[in-house]
Amino acid sequence: MFGNEKNNKKNELTNGLVKNDIINNIQFMANITDLDLSNGKISSLDENIKLPHNILHLKLSHNKLTEVPPSVLNIDNLKSLDLSFNSIEFFDDKPSFCHSLERLNLTNNNLKGPPLWVWKENPNKLVYMNLSNNENICLSFENGYFEEIIKIKISVEEIDVHNCRLNKYVKFMSTFSQAKVVILGNEDYSHNKNNLDHLPCAGLDECHQIEKLNLINTQLYHINSSVDIYKNLKELNLSQNNISSLPDEFGNLMSLETCILSCNNILYLPDTMYKLKKIITLKLDDNKLCMLPEKLHEISSLKILDLYNNNLYEGLDTMNNFEELDFAQNYFEEPNNEEYLVKKAKLRANCCDRVDGSKPEPVNDDSDRSYTSCDQDEEELYALINNDGETMMVNDGDGCNSKQEIVDSRSSSPEDWDSDSHWIPQYYKPVTPPSSPWLIFVKKKMAEGNFCPMDAHVLSIGDQVKYEKMCNPVEPYESDGQFDDYSDDES
Repeated sequence: MFGNEKNNKKNELTNGLVKNDIINNIQFMANITDLDLSNGKISSLDENIKLPHNILHLKLSHNKLTEVPPSVLNIDNLKSLDLSFNSIEFFDDKPSFCHSLERLNLTNNNLKGPPLWVWKENPNKLVYMNLSNNENICLSFENGYFEEIIKIKISVEEIDVHNCRLNKYVKFMSTFSQAKVVILGNEDYSHNKNNLDHLPCAGLDECHQIEKLNLINTQLYHINSSVDIYKNLKELNLSQNNISSLPDEFGNLMSLETCILSCNNILYLPDTMYKLKKIITLKLDDNKLCMLPEKLHEISSLKILDLYNNNLYEGLDTMNNFEELDFAQNYFEEPNNEEYLVKKAKLRANCCDRVDGSKPEPVNDDSDRSYTSCDQDEEELYALINNDGETMMVNDGDGCNSKQEIVDSRSSSPEDWDSDSHWIPQYYKPVTPPSSPWLIFVKKKMAEGNFCPMDAHVLSIGDQVKYEKMCNPVEPYESDGQFDDYSDDES
């Protein structure tokens, strides 16, 4: 215990290693190898202070440093340096421990550029670097500096750069071509500013050695077919994104052991999933799955399967291979045998806010609806858009509606074109009706052999198509030139 109880409050120590008179004594502690000066409200260290020359591990986190103290830069054999949770803006000067440092933590500072000396000197022992939560780290990527830095490849094997606003500078990741662990995402929506859109993205397409990849909440919406470049990938976390499907090449990630795809919009899994012979954990909770690959239960290595809250109408034929399992909140009756309940309890040990049972069956019964004028307008518009507007609903005057043939009154005479109010088409029939992206997607997957039952959705695809066409009709096109003449040859 450092300090003196007789000292007044003004001179009291917060952690026993803050005041200069105490730090000055550290130079006599020649045998110290680990020194923790964190949480000491340190804003600077006297240039004349000489830290123990045998020190190997130094922590200065949660202080008020705005720069790396010279006394720290002069340490010769430092192996790990923790400067997290300070206000450091630059760390460009080459330290004496350049080629002995193995771990560098600069998370939660105010860096306006990455530590330049790392790219200039390429320290051969540095394997871990944390630059996360430095939202202004790309400010220095101007005047050709970015183009220069991405030409350099460094030997760092584990890199954390979540919440660094890389966005248009994501190619910066190409400098970590030897990385085995890459963290670009974070579960906290308020602390993640890396938007990647697709995978592999620029920069990551050069990191072929990745074994662990974290892209949580990075606004991913598409997985490219080239995803199988990650032959060594063992752990993949793509949760909290906007992914709707996986390519067939996903099954080529044969080293994959843990795959987390929670909280996406995935509709189906590729049939090639059975090729993942080493996979142990597969989490697909909170998606929109309406079917499962036929051979999924044949993956003998798969022990943990999370299918909570999807749109499945049937589960798996067997549960014997699994150690943890959750089928709740789907459209089929959840098993209630003891074996399943034990496995579900294991999986939910670290989950909260989950409910048991199945989802209520979606009901789409229009038999009791009264036919209103709004319904009439919708039906008429739908008929016109679908080019079968030969009939329309008309009111007979007594409150009843009936279908009558539409009389084509578009014939005209030569005099009509000279009149002030010439005929203007009342109904325009587009050559091709608008196509729903949803319907195009379903047709594409059916053509590929991935049949998705159209009634396996809360709102049927037919209703979605109808609704979209009514909301987005094709507007009539009026030409400044000559109009089509619908008159008879005899007129």
